Amino acid sequence: VSCWGQVFSGLSSRRCIAASVINGTGFDIQIKSTKLMEGGSPCYSIPTSEFDAEQGVLHAGGAIIFFGWGVVPSLLQAGNVFMHIETNAFIADLADQKSRDTYAEALPGYQVDFLEKSYDDA
Repeated sequence: VSCWGQVFSGLSSRRCIAASVINGTGFDIQIKSTKLMEGGSPCYSIPTSEFDAEQGVLHAGGAIIFFGWGVVPSLLQAGNVFMHIETNAFIADLADQKSRDTYAEALPGYQVDFLEKSYDDA
């Protein structure tokens, strides 16, 4: 990167969420829904080749990144981002800042953990 300041100019200093799901179960995970409940973009996905887009299935060993961003902060809007992910293995609500609303709940027979949670309150 030759000019770091230009890398993020397209987002206009908006808050964002990047969430990755890694399927370490040995079974298929059905991605039922992903959506931004609060934010200014669609919920984009970047999958590995183990993701079947037609069926919405993340095969064993696969991974997928979900990404979304908020609106430009103003006096009327903070520009927060809130993402909801629902699968047959877990349900997760993710916020762009530390919040009790951020959680991931495993469904029966599965385990879900956060490998890392990083926040920038700037």
